[in-house]
Amino acid sequence: MSEGAHAPGNGLGHNAACPVPSCSIPVDLILRSSDQELIGAHKANLEHFSDGFPSADSVSDSKEPVDLSENGTTLKLLLSGTHKQRLPILSGLGSDQLLALAEAGEKYFVYGVMAACSEHIRAESRLVKDGRTATAYFAYAAKFGYVDVADAVAPFMVDLDTTYMKSRLIGYDTAFLAWMRYREQFVELSDALTSIPANVYVVAPRDGCTAWANYVAAMRVTLPMTVKGHLKLLRGASFDRLEGIFDAHYYVLSQTCRCRVCCAMGSTWKAELRKDLLATKPFSSFL
Repeated sequence: MSEGAHAPGNGLGHNAACPVPSCSIPVDLILRSSDQELIGAHKANLEHFSDGFPSADSVSDSKEPVDLSENGTTLKLLLSGTHKQRLPILSGLGSDQLLALAEAGEKYFVYGVMAACSEHIRAESRLVKDGRTATAYFAYAAKFGYVDVADAVAPFMVDLDTTYMKSRLIGYDTAFLAWMRYREQFVELSDALTSIPANVYVVAPRDGCTAWANYVAAMRVTLPMTVKGHLKLLRGASFDRLEGIFDAHYYVLSQTCRCRVCCAMGSTWKAELRKDLLATKPFSSFL
């Protein structure tokens, strides 16, 4: 598809087209991206569709390009939101490009782009599994106040280093401190993995049964030795990885217990940990 109206013929002296296909509006402003790409724009459209650009009357008729900090791809997508048309489909964008566009929309108050990006990121945040993407979405959410996005990705960041998180949230101390308090819930669960809850011992094993001691020993050998290792098991606020470890050693109880108490104790220990994990509060409750 061809790009829209070009600059030649309107006296600006630069070959820069409007990035919207078949746009017939004359280009009266040239933007230069951070990667030195010249892009045609329309002063009136920028004023009408956003609140982040100067009004058309206040912009001089200088022939020189206006330098912006965004790259060419981001600016072209952003300018598509300053026309009477459907916004481009965002599903084909990678997370980095999507976030760059979202940030630009927020920066220049291009409301159509802001809404489209926030809704797409909201949907994507429910599918995030890796810490890098989760952190990028979290930083965007903290910066622009999308608390539901932060809540969705926060569980996948519990095992991240605090120094790294602080570096990603520079200038957003409230969000960082709230994340630290949120993460502390999982640190406390880590303590529960290394000490058997008192209420497990409802009835002590009897008749000289050693199954429980053997089960606990096997569990402690398999479980990570560090808090960070425990947090990796708890990433995503999911009990699946822990349940696999509990179940992998349950045969020690089911096949060797003579007192019939040990199996109940094993089930209680697992159930208590699952209950505590489900009871963790969302990130937003710590703001």
